[in-house]
Order: sequence, then structure tokens, then C-alpha cells
Amino acid sequence: MTSKVGRLLGPTEDPTSIRRLILSGAVRLERAGVLHARHEAEWLLERLLNVRGPELYLRQEPVGSKLAQIFWDTLEQRAQGAPLQYLLGQAEFYGLSFEVAPGVFIPRPETERVVTSALEALRPMAGRRLRLLDAGTGTGAIAVALARQLEACVVVGVELSWDALRIARRNIQRYKLMDRVWLVHGHWLDAVRGPLDGVVCNPPYIASAELDRLPADVRCEPRQSLDGGPDGLNAFRELVAAAGGVLAPNGVLALECGETQVDAVRELLQRSGWAQRSGVVHDLAGRPRGLVARRQLF
Repeated sequence: MTSKVGRLLGPTEDPTSIRRLILSGAVRLERAGVLHARHEAEWLLERLLNVRGPELYLRQEPVGSKLAQIFWDTLEQRAQGAPLQYLLGQAEFYGLSFEVAPGVFIPRPETERVVTSALEALRPMAGRRLRLLDAGTGTGAIAVALARQLEACVVVGVELSWDALRIARRNIQRYKLMDRVWLVHGHWLDAVRGPLDGVVCNPPYIASAELDRLPADVRCEPRQSLDGGPDGLNAFRELVAAAGGVLAPNGVLALECGETQVDAVRELLQRSGWAQRSGVVHDLAGRPRGLVARRQLF
């Protein structure tokens, strides 16, 4: 059976022409079950040729056999389940581009809603220099987004992975934030002292038994960024327990979680003794995907 893309291929066209590579590549990705096959083939070729958008189709000459082979090798990795962001070397988050690489968790759109909710809670306090923490900073995406939105704040990004810290450092340098975003090697909140005005975190929250059933591209990401323990709540127990010792009065804790975990995380907050109230964060589809809590004033 020939796909819609496959019917567009011309039998005599140069196999290294831009059009032929995109259409042939899209056919391969379609057969692998990739949803946006043609767009991904275009993005991979744009990355290889260092061009963007319309420039790709304005190029008239074939790319040549050497570059064509690199394209096919990369595209085959994608067809076999490698994350597109790793192959492109970048991921978009909060309107910004961040370097990513194998061994580092890929920032996702769902986390943007958690950042937005954290910012809404923090902005009433923005008349002074805020001290914020991005726990498990990964690429540094949350830390950079916070620092760019709150110009007076200082953000500490804590991360256990040295590979991730190297990537985060380059992303912070890219946005010229080295004077306001600092990186610390450590585990969650153990590496910092309060008082902090806000803690934002996208912790691992997949139950261990579910990891092998995740999509192939997700399974390529670091296990420690995904594995939340037997019930997916291990990191939340640690974070909620520790937050009371580092948050300033009226300080904010913003956490991403799975949509079925909101009630369990809310219960942890209610039992913590320090949380005054909490609000649910919903994603763009209206699903509950996180919580924002505030520490009591006394």
C-alpha cells in the first residue's frame, strides 16, 4: 500500500534533491508510525543544512551523497524511536530554544503551565529581589524561563546529573543569565538553604512498573528523570517534606504531576503542616497536571 506522501515521489528525480529526500524520508517515518512525518523529515534536513523554513525549498542544488547519507542515518534513528529533540539537538520551551542531548531530560509543553502558574503566584512579591529554586533543573529551561520573566530574581538550579549540568550551563550562557542563574550539584532541596521565595519542580512521577510501557522515544530519556518509584510519588514525598524547611513565609511550591496524582499530592501538602492552601494547575486540554501551594505566614 502506497502512502499519500509516497504517491508524490517521481521515479527519475535525483535521490539527493531536497524534495526527494523530504518525501522519501516522510514515507519512512510514516511507516514507523511517526505522527508528523513530513514535518519531522523537514526539520531533520533543515538541521543538517543549517537552514530554516522556506530557505530549505529555495535551495535548488542536490545535497550530494555524503550529506544525504547523514540525513538517512539520522532519520533511521528517529524511525527506530530516538527522540526528535535529541536528533535536532534542541527543544522549545516557553518560547525559547534550549540545547538538549542524550542523557538529559527533554523539557515539555505541560511544564510551561506549571511555570506560568508559579509566576502568577510569585508576581505579587516581585517588588523585591526574589530567591527561587529550580529543583532538578535538567536543561535549565525552568530556571531560564523564571529568570527572564522576573527580572529581579535569582534562581538556583539544582541537578544530580553532571551531564545535565553541563547542558544547563550552556543554555544559561546562551541567554546571558550567568549572573542570576546559578547551578548546584545536589539532590532536590538537600543542596540549598532557605529562605526561598519559590521552588518549582517537574519531578519524576512515572510508576516504576509503567516505565517499560512508555513510548520508545520517552524510554530513551534518563531513567532517573522518569522513575517515581512504586507509586510514582517518591519525589513528591521528599519535596513536600523538605519544602517546609526552606520556603520563606508566603513562599510558593509549584509541582508538576500526572493527572491521576493530583489528589495524592494535595493530601501530602495538607498533611505537611506548612502548606496554607494549594491550587490545581491544568494543561491546555483542561487536565489537572500540577499543584501550586503557599507556605503559611506564621
